[in-house]
Amino acid sequence: MRYKLSLLFTLLLVSGTAQAQFSIPSIPDIPINLPVLGDLLEQEPVITTGLGDAVFECPEMDGFEPEFFTPLYDMPINSDGLIFLLPGAYELEARSYCLHAGTYVSDTGGNGYIYAPLEGSRSDIIQAILDRSSDHGEINQTEVQSLIWAVLARCKFSDMSDNKKVNASILLTPEEIFELNGGALGLIPDGMLDDLFKDLTGPARSVLEAEAGIRNTLSRAESSYEELEEIAIIHGDPPEEYNERDIPEGRWSWHPNGYYIRYFPRGYKHTRIELWVPLNENTEISYGNTLTKAGSTGQRKDMQWYDPSPDNGSQDGNFFDLDPGIAQPGNTMRQRLAIAAGKSPEQVDKAIKKIRDSMDIFSSVAGILTIDITSIFDVGSEMLGWISGNMFNMLIDKWSIAIKSLGMDPPRSDYTVYAIPLVVHVDSLIPRDGLSPQKAAALNSFAEAAMGLIAVMDAAQISLDRMGGAFDDNNDFWAIEQALCYVFYKDLSGVFMEITADRFDHLFDVCRLEGLQDTYITVAMASAYLNNLEANGFSAEAIEAAYYLGMTDEQIQNALEIRLSFTPEELEGSLFEAADNCISFMHECGSQWQRMPDVYPYWTEGVTYPQYAD
Repeated sequence: MRYKLSLLFTLLLVSGTAQAQFSIPSIPDIPINLPVLGDLLEQEPVITTGLGDAVFECPEMDGFEPEFFTPLYDMPINSDGLIFLLPGAYELEARSYCLHAGTYVSDTGGNGYIYAPLEGSRSDIIQAILDRSSDHGEINQTEVQSLIWAVLARCKFSDMSDNKKVNASILLTPEEIFELNGGALGLIPDGMLDDLFKDLTGPARSVLEAEAGIRNTLSRAESSYEELEEIAIIHGDPPEEYNERDIPEGRWSWHPNGYYIRYFPRGYKHTRIELWVPLNENTEISYGNTLTKAGSTGQRKDMQWYDPSPDNGSQDGNFFDLDPGIAQPGNTMRQRLAIAAGKSPEQVDKAIKKIRDSMDIFSSVAGILTIDITSIFDVGSEMLGWISGNMFNMLIDKWSIAIKSLGMDPPRSDYTVYAIPLVVHVDSLIPRDGLSPQKAAALNSFAEAAMGLIAVMDAAQISLDRMGGAFDDNNDFWAIEQALCYVFYKDLSGVFMEITADRFDHLFDVCRLEGLQDTYITVAMASAYLNNLEANGFSAEAIEAAYYLGMTDEQIQNALEIRLSFTPEELEGSLFEAADNCISFMHECGSQWQRMPDVYPYWTEGVTYPQYAD
């Protein structure tokens, strides 16, 4: 029944060209009288958050600057949206939205914001829009902002343009739209605005004029976002007379959910939020100093599996409800900002996607050339199976798939078992005719790191899957245990990623010195490769190599689809350039993952490394 109701309201919202084709009716009109000024002034704003709600600021923390920040969404998230955090500092570049039409926005820094909860009669609807927008990348930020302005201005949704109605039907439930229409205001003709507001000054006039202008503008099909922005946003610094509280930039607030939070807006569309999770509620912080990460990742560059010191990391992690709340300024004529806590669609894995693409392109370029490692690196024709180009290409594919998978959470039921990395064994190459000692050493060194990288990335993925299984069974203890495993192995994957990149780079340097020539991939070559791949899929040899590396049929299919997603133009370029990009972005990925909090792997005590897979 609920599905049918949602479908009905979605159909009722759609009009325009769709209406011409399917004769879809518009939203039923709810009779609303044009308000007089007294009515407008008597109505409470739909969002009431203000300085009176901002009672959580921590001036005693001024000067406290963590030196090390972990990207927030590198941490594991459960199916309920709770994020696992260990003591330490985190950061997130987030979408933010104007929540106070008719007020000032400064594009320069220096303005402080503090935490306040989202309050008001429409706070639940605004929060729903923020939460759902992260799941709908097809709706851009300007459309989400337009909908928020419509809610703030109490627009009649039946008066809105067709595309706004469609977006509303996606981000709001039928019940929410019906509720909003019940409290909506009618349009005020432009000619009446000045007369209606002539006796008002200051913030009251600015806000009411902006909201009336928003209602009128949203009703016109040809209106643009720029018109709405011009009405809602005043650029520059507001008058000092409205500065009710002095808030310096970077001030921390205590969040009721159990962490400290602060905000750094850039305009009104983007805000970096920073979190500080204390060791416990009684933790003393040395203000005016910096916090460094315990245990430098550089100490592990010698290929040890982990730093065995139990003092190098805390186990006091937990799952938190991430609620950025409202960034509230001290000047009442400055914009208050709503923060979208989820990954913004244009930022989702942006850096990691770039890294994955560089790997996939290099692997595809090598595949286009139809040359295996024996011919690329001139090591002779009787080397072991792992040396083949198929093995090398599938190795790159496996890394790429694993990078993507480390952000997912499919459940596994065997969550009472800790993951231990299992390394695919590779015999060492012996120098002989056609294989110099330098090249053999470089290949062996690369293979050691590459197989270690696969092992720890697999362990991270298994741990994340098991965390999901523990949550499905409401087993909080094992959910935290598996989250700790995931954090440790993801950090260790970053170490191995950088080591592997270094050794990959060294391997190419050795080969260049010994005469390896670059090859340029043309659009025609790339097109022929993609056509053959689409028609025939991977070769039997490539699939055998993938199985050797432990790839599943699903992963092999995923790798095929990734390669086929490229256009011939994207694959055009030189082999050396593709390799250099792959190496560069492996370093970028490895560096990011090593910003994870330190965890002591007590579950590995007594384990001899490396352990080899069957």
